[in-house]
Amino acid sequence: MNFPAKRLLSITLLLALFHPLLSAESRTWTSSEGKSFEGSLQSATESSASIRRSDGRTFDVPLDKLSETDRSYIFQVLRDQTREEGLSEGPFAELISDEWVKVPADQFGILFQLYGTSKLKRLSEPFPLFVHLHGAAARAADVEAGKVEIAPGMLAKEEYYDDYPCLIVVPTCPPDTSWGDQAEAIEKLIDALCDSLPIDRNRVYLSGYSMGARGIGTLIERRPEHYAAALFADGEAKMSWVELTDTALWMTFSGERDLEGAKAVADAYTAAGKTARFEGFPDHVHNQIHWTLAKTEGVYEWCFSQIRQSH
Repeated sequence: MNFPAKRLLSITLLLALFHPLLSAESRTWTSSEGKSFEGSLQSATESSASIRRSDGRTFDVPLDKLSETDRSYIFQVLRDQTREEGLSEGPFAELISDEWVKVPADQFGILFQLYGTSKLKRLSEPFPLFVHLHGAAARAADVEAGKVEIAPGMLAKEEYYDDYPCLIVVPTCPPDTSWGDQAEAIEKLIDALCDSLPIDRNRVYLSGYSMGARGIGTLIERRPEHYAAALFADGEAKMSWVELTDTALWMTFSGERDLEGAKAVADAYTAAGKTARFEGFPDHVHNQIHWTLAKTEGVYEWCFSQIRQSH
């Protein structure tokens, strides 16, 4: 399995375009000339759609004879079907194998490890995506040297995964760079996963420690309405987030970081009617704090209960 990232979109589209639709709702269609009729989409290709009218007749119509709204609807239906089929035949299907899989950068543009089990294939609803960014000490040029820190490691254990089945992704940051340098590559990976698999786009979660926590800060700044929740372990809390985003925040800080500043951000966030939790541990050192956060009772329950409004 070796699909370069730049080919992913065309592969995803091709998988969808030549599959008959399993089902489609009846709706009002509008031609490019402004005429309307009732019917349901039966199948589609890159140039035409088969529509069953309310009178039972089925006919093919070129896409360029439909309104822009109708064309957008057709492609969304096709994308959704491709995502449903992605667990069995998509570009990530073989990577979901009940164990951690290490993926080199030449496949999707960034080193990462991925964990998902066959349980995902038995779910009737889209599942969450959990993305963890590691600290500076775990940077590596080879995915074989990449580390899975405590938060994603615990989540992959049976006692947690049974309650919170999800796809877990742990990118590896290259040496001499930071997660800020890799933000676009991370976003492309997240988008590729969401476009290819039945991931609930309203339940994309971020987690990070130290440099990784600063990295997820960068991600929510770049896409303030994209992520449902973020777990910060000793990162940098910014007051600008109060106006910028409504991503739910759980911030855990050691005594080696600015406890008062982080608490002030959490308090202001809460005062603005948004969801934030802060826990400060003055007696903990920096390299303890990601363990502290990952083992805090209720942290995963809280995280997976956060759901964005549809976007």
